[in-house]
Amino acid sequence: MKEILSKVDFRISPKAFSRANYQVELILDGLKKVHKRNFNNLLDVGGGFDGRYRKILSSITRKYLNLEVKKGRNVDIVATAYRIPKPAASFDLVTLFMVLEHLSEPLLALKECNRVLEKGGFLVLTTVQYWYTHSYPSDYYRYTKYGLLYLLRKTGFKVTKIWSHGGPFLVLFHVVELNLPDAVRTLYSILLYRLSDWLDWKLFAHSDNRKPNNDSVGWSVIAQKI
Repeated sequence: MKEILSKVDFRISPKAFSRANYQVELILDGLKKVHKRNFNNLLDVGGGFDGRYRKILSSITRKYLNLEVKKGRNVDIVATAYRIPKPAASFDLVTLFMVLEHLSEPLLALKECNRVLEKGGFLVLTTVQYWYTHSYPSDYYRYTKYGLLYLLRKTGFKVTKIWSHGGPFLVLFHVVELNLPDAVRTLYSILLYRLSDWLDWKLFAHSDNRKPNNDSVGWSVIAQKI
């Protein structure tokens, strides 16, 4: 029953703004506007074992590689984000989707991503500002827009675009949702997710021009190696 409800929930809100999958789609759309051809080599740092983004990311690159910390399905490179076993300038695109909050040394990881990128190559990432503790104990940080800008500039990147995943209404929605039992959570999400997303969109712009004191669910970033 829970599996059926979760599928219904996803079908009625696949384009809701704070959806992780939808944010990846938006990032790819943004990349296509500044990079008119396919990428040559893409490194997906922490791409997971379910191949969630492999198909969509493979559509924009000639070669896709997924790096994870241990062997498993859909894993091409076994390593950490702090020591990527590839020469400098090996990739023209590196992705970090919902990974940065799980890295105990984010500055070191971003420096390593910069090293393996060619000059002018792109780093794209998503991360959270509000979210519950998950994948513990390896859940270390929450990021504001200004924290991300600082880290990326410090590690040799120029941020070309950054935007919020949603403001106060979606934060409030997730505060309740993420603390409910699974079955109740799914029903709650089906009933209220789209409403919360719509209210948030209408009242709090999902862009980098939002008031700095507004809450945010998380952030998406497109950055370029200087």
